Amino acid sequence: MNGLLAIFLAVVMGHTAHAQVSMEDQVNGIRELVKDLPNHHFQTCNLVLVTEKANFTTAEQKCTELPKLITTSAEPGTLATINTKEANDYLTTLINIGLPKNEQGKFKYAGNRWVWTGLRKIHNLDTRHIRKINKRIPYNASDWAWYDGSTPEGFESWNRGQPDQRPLPDGKKSNEYKHSGVCHQEECRQNQMRINHEGKWDDAFAFEQHPYACDYKGRYLVSAERKSWDDAKAACEAAGLTLATTRSLDEVEELRRALLYFLGESGFEICANTFGVKDADNGKKKKKKKSKKARKLEAKRRKICGAATMEERWDAEHWAWTGGNDNSNEGEYVWTDGSKVLFEGFPWIAKAGNDNKAKGREAGQNSLTLSKWGEFDDSYKDMHKPFACECPRG
Repeated sequence: MNGLLAIFLAVVMGHTAHAQVSMEDQVNGIRELVKDLPNHHFQTCNLVLVTEKANFTTAEQKCTELPKLITTSAEPGTLATINTKEANDYLTTLINIGLPKNEQGKFKYAGNRWVWTGLRKIHNLDTRHIRKINKRIPYNASDWAWYDGSTPEGFESWNRGQPDQRPLPDGKKSNEYKHSGVCHQEECRQNQMRINHEGKWDDAFAFEQHPYACDYKGRYLVSAERKSWDDAKAACEAAGLTLATTRSLDEVEELRRALLYFLGESGFEICANTFGVKDADNGKKKKKKKSKKARKLEAKRRKICGAATMEERWDAEHWAWTGGNDNSNEGEYVWTDGSKVLFEGFPWIAKAGNDNKAKGREAGQNSLTLSKWGEFDDSYKDMHKPFACECPRG
């Protein structure tokens, strides 16, 4: 195994209780967890690589919005900061996993051979600092900055002769590649940095279309591959992680958002506290008149949730394994580390939890699964579902 993969795994795993797992198995574990996610994503505990191409402005906006979509944090996200050799090697390895070089075409400036990062030139942007195209523009590392305010003065990995800050006039393509972008302003400048499969940097025009990497501030990694509970647990541990835990309603909501973002919506997101629950207002007078907006939402909820068949509700695509289980003692749910699962307000789906001996059912519903609308159910562990792993806490 090469040195980049070793660094990559060291950063992903941190201090883990699964040190007995071989490095080769850990590499394979990471590959398995990040493969097959829909929506063009490769996710780790530190970064999300989006393989769908975008210009720099769009990529920046998507990364800014990412935490609101997959966490409960109000803090905006950013394009990836790789201001150390370790971080640079980490992203380089992820690029080679998510965008295999031999599948991206031979032209060195093809869109999928580069990935946007968060390094931008923020000083000395006016015309007098841009010399003619046939002359070398003086490079000053302090003119460039990451989103955290650091500059590449401490670490840089520019390709030979870069950044060249080549300007481009209106209507001109950036290079001879047939899919290259075109400048649509008086003059375009290469004030953004992209990285390639070798970990080398190049300054680029913002209109170019590339995959992009965002810093990940979430807690959970989601796998789209359907596995039994035992196999899901083993897959997380092979990557130095654990099956997901949720120790508060806030963490339940964060995991739910991660499931929606990385696996896609179910269509039943408004059905929480609905499935299996009789209408409390049925046959009774309403104590408080609902607003027009509330009535419309209630009508929509009744239409969608009421029409859902049992097969649709329990379809595996709407659920994901977590680490909760009562394998040792019936009704005493614990996470894989032995800590207790239940807390005040724990969001069971109606009639779930300790329903193993319900009429017409076999015993053995010992493993907890979370729906995309945020309710838990105890399920048979040999059923195959997507699953969520948890990044190291602390």
